[in-house]
Amino acid sequence: MRLFILHLTFIHCSVNLSVAEEDATRPTTIESNTAELVTIKGGHRFYFSGDVVVVGTELLLKCDELEILSTRESNSSKSGTKIGKISLMVARGKVSIKQKGSLGRGDKATMQADTGLFILVGSPAVLVDERGKLEGNEIVFERGKGRAELRGGAGNRPRVELPELPVLPNFGRRSKKNLSSQEKRKP
Repeated sequence: MRLFILHLTFIHCSVNLSVAEEDATRPTTIESNTAELVTIKGGHRFYFSGDVVVVGTELLLKCDELEILSTRESNSSKSGTKIGKISLMVARGKVSIKQKGSLGRGDKATMQADTGLFILVGSPAVLVDERGKLEGNEIVFERGKGRAELRGGAGNRPRVELPELPVLPNFGRRSKKNLSSQEKRKP
């Protein structure tokens, strides 16, 4: 049995999935040491493990394991001919995501295509882009709502790093102009 398991870890698999989003310009390619496809009621379940790398339009995802659920299009007459629309992606183990100038790292990432919900979990989960850095146990984004939620946990409070704020003029200090006018008023 051990020999069989070792053999599986060196099998290289590659699967091409067409991205369901409208702005897709090329197929999404997934490479891993092992891959499994199971046809389920209403769609497919893909399971990839071992050095998983996903390359798509403005996307690079690396992790230890990846599970993808797709829903079959209702007008598809043959059950195995089309992969369908990706509805859920769950990446686990040393997750790294690069997309459109953003970098995310964590232990688990869940992406729900239909709701636009993206959840990054880790100890800590980290997301960095040109606007700053988010760090916590869980980072939740809702696409299209312009909303993000950062959650902490025991010993890991949420942390936000922003670019340097501009110097506020005369905040907390008197200006030279005010000082000189006050000095003139003294008898």
